[in-house]
Formats: sequence, structure tokens, C-alpha cells
Amino acid sequence: MKVVVISDVHSSFENLEKILKFARLEGIRHCFVCGDITHFASNDILRFESLIDEHSMECFAVHGNCDPPRAIELLNESDVIFIHGKSYDLGDLTLHGVGGSNYTPFNTPSEYSEEEIRDFTKNFEYGDRNILISHCPPYGILDTTYSGVSAGCTALREIVSNFDLIFCGHIHEARGRESKVTNSGAVLSGNFAVWDLSKNRVKLMNIFKV
Repeated sequence: MKVVVISDVHSSFENLEKILKFARLEGIRHCFVCGDITHFASNDILRFESLIDEHSMECFAVHGNCDPPRAIELLNESDVIFIHGKSYDLGDLTLHGVGGSNYTPFNTPSEYSEEEIRDFTKNFEYGDRNILISHCPPYGILDTTYSGVSAGCTALREIVSNFDLIFCGHIHEARGRESKVTNSGAVLSGNFAVWDLSKNRVKLMNIFKV
């Protein structure tokens, strides 16, 4: 089994469609989405859902800080499996989701206090192999901005040890892999990742370089 991991689409649906076409050709049928699907335009969730359906993906998603409340409602009502603040069993994996971000300087629509983020994780039900799908990276891991500031989430850093792997986005320039954490980068720039479960290997990719 392989999973395509995407984040920070920011309504760049041409890039998303290219990534999903690539995934389909590779026989990939599962998708993890780490938020910022829209660029503040709630109805873009409908186009996102249409593309996911068109490419027959089983999709597990959280929202990002740039996804407004109405976008979150539409995502929750869609065919996409919305796992913010929830746990979900997928075979021998247990997926857990945390959407939005801790506070930023930009006053985006879906920002939360660290205490609110802790509350989102309180009802997680852990299994044998636990995967976190979050928008924000844990503090101090793949979270350094262009200005050199660590902008990750302290509440997530506190529970890193609960997970076997963590997939995130949010800080576009911090794309990479570090220990158990993968920041897949922004679909806006053509970036994504593929997780091969059989080899337990995560590969960072760019749709313009495959």
C-alpha cells in the first residue's frame, strides 16, 4: 500500500490534479491531506471534493489555518473523511487529525491557542501503529520560517512520542523529513510526498520533476 501526502494546496487545483493523476497511474488509492486546501475561498472545497472523487481516492483530511469555518463545514459534509480532533482505524493503522494552526502574525481564519489544540487531542484513541495528520508541525521540527523563527505547535511537540509518523505542512519553506516527521511542502509549488508502507519509506517529490 502507498499513500500520497499533500498539504497547502491553496486552491492550486491544476497542480493538485497533476499530482492525483500521477498517484492514480502509480496505483495509489489513499490520500492524506494536511490542510490549507483553500486560499480563503470556502466553496473551493467543492472543487477539491470533485477532484478526489474523480480520481477515486480514499482521502483523510484536516483543515489548515487558511481554510475558513464554512470550508471546514463543507469538508466535514463531503465524501472526504475529515479527522480533525478524531481517531480513525485504517487497517492496522490508527490515524489521528489536528487541523488549523497555533497563532500566527497574519490573523488567518482557523488559528487556535495551544490549549485549544491540546483539547483537540484529548479524545484520541491510540492503536498499535499511530499516524498524525496535522497542518502545523510540532514546535522545533521542520517549522523554521524564512526569518529563522520556529513557528510550530508546542502542544503537538508535547505528544510527538505518541506517534510512529507525523505528516504536516503549514511552513512551506520547511519542507523535509526529520526523524518521524515529514513536512510534505506546498502543492502550490508542486510538492507532495509518497509513503510506501511496505518499505516504511517516505519520499519527497515534486510533480514537475517526476
